[in-house]
Amino acid sequence: MIKGAAPGTILQFIFIRNRLKKIFGTNKRFIEVGSGNGNLSNLLLTQGYTGFGVDLNRSACDNNIVLNDKFINEKKYTVYNGDFNDQPNTDFDFLISSMVIEHIPDNNLAEFLKNAKRVVKPGGKFIFLVPSNMAAWGIEDEIAGHVKRYSFKEIDMLAEKNNLKVDFKCGLNYPVSNWLLRLSNRIVDKNEAHLKEKTELEKTVYTGNRNVKYKTVFPAYLNIVLNEIVLLPFHFLQLLNLKNQKSLVMYFELSNK
Repeated sequence: MIKGAAPGTILQFIFIRNRLKKIFGTNKRFIEVGSGNGNLSNLLLTQGYTGFGVDLNRSACDNNIVLNDKFINEKKYTVYNGDFNDQPNTDFDFLISSMVIEHIPDNNLAEFLKNAKRVVKPGGKFIFLVPSNMAAWGIEDEIAGHVKRYSFKEIDMLAEKNNLKVDFKCGLNYPVSNWLLRLSNRIVDKNEAHLKEKTELEKTVYTGNRNVKYKTVFPAYLNIVLNEIVLLPFHFLQLLNLKNQKSLVMYFELSNK
């Protein structure tokens, strides 16, 4: 059971788990770019996938190793602290990356996607989650070093520009994250506003391991409400709003033309 994460993260994970089960089944090998503390990788590993996690943040990689120690010992998962573009591995069935490419300027994104194509087998998929709805731009985007929030149209443009096709796209987290946005921004402003003075690279590395109470980490007693059983009705709400342009997160799948 998914629990103890932010409500939006739990909703995303429920969707991802169900979606990947539908399109892949099991016994696939993944690379997660921007694996952070390893929570998304852990979700995939517990569903029977094997994989590789890469992140620039050393402390996040250390946390990932602790969280996924069982799978590492079973040779089902590897953690790498470094730049994804340096990866020599080329045998993955799919690449997945959550809250990463919004940090990458347009002039560097082509190189990132070129390397994504290199590491994924022919016929494989590239799966991304990104912040969306530029009307919601705020303090979190500024402290995280985001370049943009995506729209459905920009996803189409990204694919066309890089000779990829969009297999699927949707919005997630609506309306829960929209309801909580003002509170979320207050928490970020109180705890992380000083990070606006950091360089864009420093902000990007930092976001691999954010520890902000009631934003990214939650007391254990809140597990009674922060779990997928309690949030299941809101998952059905997000399914009814997959095409909602006001969604604060977008999920999309690309493949080679």
